[in-house]
Amino acid sequence: MASSGRLRSLRFAAADADCWAVQKCDRKEVTLNKKTSVLVLSVLAMALLLVASFSGIILDDGGSPYLFTSLRGEAVDIYGGKGLYQYDSVYKAVLFRGFDWANLIVGIPLLAWGMYLYQRRQLRGQLLIAAVFTYLAYNYGIGVMGNAFNVMFLVWTALFSVGLFGLALLLPGIDISSFPEKQGVNFPRRSLSVYVVILGLFLLVQYLAEIFTAYGSGKPPASLGVYTTLELAALELGIMIPLHIFGGILLWKQEAAGYLLAIILTFTAFMTFISLSISLLIFYFLFEMGSVFDVMVPIILAVVATAFSIVIFRRVKN
Repeated sequence: MASSGRLRSLRFAAADADCWAVQKCDRKEVTLNKKTSVLVLSVLAMALLLVASFSGIILDDGGSPYLFTSLRGEAVDIYGGKGLYQYDSVYKAVLFRGFDWANLIVGIPLLAWGMYLYQRRQLRGQLLIAAVFTYLAYNYGIGVMGNAFNVMFLVWTALFSVGLFGLALLLPGIDISSFPEKQGVNFPRRSLSVYVVILGLFLLVQYLAEIFTAYGSGKPPASLGVYTTLELAALELGIMIPLHIFGGILLWKQEAAGYLLAIILTFTAFMTFISLSISLLIFYFLFEMGSVFDVMVPIILAVVATAFSIVIFRRVKN
């Protein structure tokens, strides 16, 4: 009987060991599948970015601006010409021309670097890819919902979708619980939290000033142009600005989620402000529109965001 009991115990122990091994293998397989999926989406994003950016640059003929009367009776400068942005306002066409160049100069190299680090299981790689996915969801969400329809509509929609679902796939795999302990005293927590909150408040004031000015004057907002609504303002006021403010506050309180939000938003701001800087330089020098102040503001913001991004990248610990 005793030997029979011992045999039964050994069988149960073997069964438990087999079960544990199977569960461990299953978890490892899920992790590998997620990693593969993130890398596949990253490669797809890179290919789509190349198509979208080169199409915008190659098809562009410099435009041929002309005046158009909007639905609200306002005279609006349309970009014209035969390129991708021929039916957009001059401002929005030039804005996306800047995005096209920034994608090639900054976005694609950062995504490639992020993929390299991600394959080596580095946290920096996860954060870089997450930032690029955020940038794609943000910029091409604006494009598909706010720009005039063009031949890149499906490509832009795919970029928006890849960014959105890529974030949903990637973020749960980032272990944020250990962020406050891991990053230590060298991480610029307080200065970064102040920067993120100030940036959020700056954007809040900018958009509310434009909207309330329109309410007071009875005229369309200055940036409305030929379009029917302010999709960018809605995205900023409804999502991005709250994320900046709450992310900065959470970071100040050393909450784990604050670290993740602030880092990704800063990396995204770095890419976005470089794009805006290129756009406004084109706007100022080629179209002789805007002022030196208009050009300098995004350049200063780009420099600050770049400086924070470099410091963060160097000090983030895996």
